[in-house]
Amino acid sequence: MKTPSTALAPDSPARSWSDLADVDLLRTLVETERHRRRLGAAMIAAVAEAERRGLAADTGYHDTAELLSDLLRITPTEARRRIECAAPRPRPRTRKPWRALTAVS
Repeated sequence: MKTPSTALAPDSPARSWSDLADVDLLRTLVETERHRRRLGAAMIAAVAEAERRGLAADTGYHDTAELLSDLLRITPTEARRRIECAAPRPRPRTRKPWRALTAVS
């Protein structure tokens, strides 16, 4: 049995979440998470670029955390967390098993 769509269309009159069919609510959850991840990745990339360019100093801020805190209206702790997430991390170098074996021989 197909459930008719009750999706909240942009041109439909305002409806509530409780009016959505189960399938539409599930679809909304998936699409919202997809958008949230894209926005999160864009924020990380933008923070990394702001840090790389040294925008804080160029705009009169002490550091990027202070810039983000003021610009985005977030706490300094949250600003530092975002900077840490955006910082490039060195990749650990692991020895390949075949190289380790030839080194022992």
